[in-house]
Amino acid sequence: MLHKEIPCYILAGGKSRRFGEDKLLYKINGKSVIERVAETAKGVFKDVYIVAKDGEKFSFLNLPVIKDIKKEQASIIGLYTALVHSKGEECFILSGDLPLISEETIRFILKNYNPPITLAKTEDKIHTLIGIYSKEVLNKLEEFVKEKNFKIYEFIKNFNYKAVELPAELRKTVINLNKKDELEEVIMHLK
Repeated sequence: MLHKEIPCYILAGGKSRRFGEDKLLYKINGKSVIERVAETAKGVFKDVYIVAKDGEKFSFLNLPVIKDIKKEQASIIGLYTALVHSKGEECFILSGDLPLISEETIRFILKNYNPPITLAKTEDKIHTLIGIYSKEVLNKLEEFVKEKNFKIYEFIKNFNYKAVELPAELRKTVINLNKKDELEEVIMHLK
């Protein structure tokens, strides 16, 4: 069953400096990384959007592309754009570089949602770009953006956020692709 109340926004505005080429368009077993993320999101949500600086390059996904509101290059700008655009009270945020993301992981976070922010957590990390943000954080987010404070970790500290510990079998699904030497691990998990 598709989730109708909460829209999903896939953030696709990064520069892929560490990867050496556009990691979102990088094909693994014939499918681009962002295509994998979009397909998974479409299995859970009725409304799925791409947030990007350059919408043209993602037209092959046949999803609406929301252009970043600000020109600065930072994930927090994508988050801000999503929250401003969203018609609902919350939005689910997904980074575009999660080739292993699964419907089970997304549904697990949805099931454990506690406003205003609920994020995925693994042993050593809170994943600020995998989770649900409520519109009630928008005013504070606007302040951060105006002050050019682009650190999402600093931003979430202003709220009583919930970090949902993923079960062991789901932890691999939140591996994000930053460097080419991480490809081997991703490909291993796809088998």
